[in-house]
Amino acid sequence: MKRFFLLLGSSLLLTGTAYAQLGARIGANLLNFSQESTYNDASTSATSRVGYQVGVYYQQPLTKRFSLVPEVQFSREQAHVDVESFTNPQNYLRGDYRLRLSYLNVPVLLRLALGPVYIEAGPQASLLVGGRGQGQTQALVGGDVISGRTIDQAATDRFRRLDAGACLGVGVQLPAGLGLSVRAYQGLVARDRDYAYQQTAIPSMGSEMYRQTLQASLTYQLLARQ
Repeated sequence: MKRFFLLLGSSLLLTGTAYAQLGARIGANLLNFSQESTYNDASTSATSRVGYQVGVYYQQPLTKRFSLVPEVQFSREQAHVDVESFTNPQNYLRGDYRLRLSYLNVPVLLRLALGPVYIEAGPQASLLVGGRGQGQTQALVGGDVISGRTIDQAATDRFRRLDAGACLGVGVQLPAGLGLSVRAYQGLVARDRDYAYQQTAIPSMGSEMYRQTLQASLTYQLLARQ
C-alpha cells in the first residue's frame, strides 16, 4: 500500500512538471501610497515617478487551467513626496523630497488561463534593500520661509524593511514565447517607522502609509519541459 501511494505521488509530480515553464519579465512601474488615517495637523501627497522591475518566475501547472507561479523580482520604485505639518494656517513645516526605493519582491500567484488570456492573484512578500530620500524641508511663519534644511537619508534607516500584501494581475500570452502583463499590488504593512529626528532625516509622513504599485511587463518563456 505504501508503495502504491509513493508511485501515485510520483506520477502526479511528474505530470505536474511535464509542462513547467521558466520565464523572465522586465517592465515599468508606478509607486503610490494609500493612507489609512491622517493626523489633523499633517498631510502627505505623493506623485508617482516611473520605475522599473526585472524578475524570473516559474509556472507550475496544477490543472488544465490553473497553475502556480512563484517569482523573484527586483523592483526600483520612486515618487515625489510633499509633507506639510501645520500648527496653524500661517505657521507650518513643509517637506519636499524625491523618494527612491529598491525592493526584492517574492509574489506567489495562482493563475487562471482563459485561452491566451490569464488572470492571477496571490500574496507577495517584499524586502526593502536600498533607496534614498533627498530634498528639502522648510519652516514657514506667516507664509515666509524662516529656515530650511536638506533631506538626505537612506530609505532602510527610515522605513520598515519588510512589507507584505496582495497582488492582482491580468496578462496575455503572445506567439514566440512572449507575453504582456499588468499587475497591481496593495501593501498591508505601514511603511513609516517611529520617527526619530536627525538633521537630514526624511520627515514623518503624518499618517499610516501603505505602499501601492502598478506594474506593466513584457514576459518571455525561457523553457518548456515535456
